Amino acid sequence: MTQTQRTQKGGDRNAQPTEDAKRKVRNRRFVWIGAGVVGLALLVGFLFTAPTPEGAAVVEGEASAGASAPSVEMVGFGGETVALADYAGTPVVLNFWASWCPFCVAEMPHFEDVSKAHADEVVFVGVNLQDDAGAADGLAIETGVTYQLARDPQGVVYNAFGGIGMPTTVFIDADGVVAEVVTGQLSQEGLEARIDQHFGAGA
Repeated sequence: MTQTQRTQKGGDRNAQPTEDAKRKVRNRRFVWIGAGVVGLALLVGFLFTAPTPEGAAVVEGEASAGASAPSVEMVGFGGETVALADYAGTPVVLNFWASWCPFCVAEMPHFEDVSKAHADEVVFVGVNLQDDAGAADGLAIETGVTYQLARDPQGVVYNAFGGIGMPTTVFIDADGVVAEVVTGQLSQEGLEARIDQHFGAGA
């Protein structure tokens, strides 16, 4: 064997590990890229399926006057579940309020009086919006309201009903259709008039 042949043969042996090393590098790159894609997919899946924060309201759909009210579930002040579906067949007055809203505080005693006057015909639900729980509980005691109270800590229920100011009151008829959304404080007479208008005289 000549020197040239030995050199060429030796050169071939030296080149082989280099090609193997390149393949290993490429394989490692594919593994890392694949792992990155899988990791990204898992992250996106977690973000879209992350559990609802404890105490948060759950809403499906959006409402507008003349359309069906969305499906709503909230946590009541006593820890119970408050669902609009539970009141199917009965008119509902949904009132959004907060301890930081002076107009809400002013109208709450009127809502209490009217809710008692129509206790057998209309359901009143007071929805506390993005409020400190202690302050909300204290105000409920102070104003003496006895109708159902629930919390909307993230404002998802308020947004679903198109709230643009506080207080906001939603009138939902017995068929579950939104009759009117009122922004601003209601007097006792104004509340009575709307109940008569949307739910029928003496409703």
